[in-house]
Amino acid sequence: MSQIVFAVISIVITISIMLIAKYIDRVKFKGLTGSHKIVVVVSMLAIVAELVYLSTSFGLLEYVFEIIASIGVGLVVLGITFQNKLKNAAAGLSIFLGPRVNLGDIIEIDNKVGVIKEIHLTKTIIELNDGNEMWIPNVKFDEEIIITHKGNKQG
Repeated sequence: MSQIVFAVISIVITISIMLIAKYIDRVKFKGLTGSHKIVVVVSMLAIVAELVYLSTSFGLLEYVFEIIASIGVGLVVLGITFQNKLKNAAAGLSIFLGPRVNLGDIIEIDNKVGVIKEIHLTKTIIELNDGNEMWIPNVKFDEEIIITHKGNKQG
């Protein structure tokens, strides 16, 4: 029963700290721009400290550590399973954010020349000179030599 009393007292103290920080911000720092960030930081620290205190008092950290470990193992398994897709997605983001290639650029890859028609997250589609389409995994833009003809865009 004493743990519950201490937990309630702790919650009341945390709420009081947050309200005092808000009051000080409103009264003392009203002309200071960005002072609300201080209140947010103080409130976040108080909440984290409260959660740590309560979880250690009631033994909840054991379950949290088990959950975090299970999630970690699951993410490792998913990462290994989808390794190629994740590499292609990361390369796709690099293509989207970087100026290396754009729609309409003429590129040469694997002795084939074509115009970039579509850029997706995991693949880029080019139209070859013979009218066929070629799908290129985006990771190839990082791993292979690709010649880009920037000045010769087709209209």
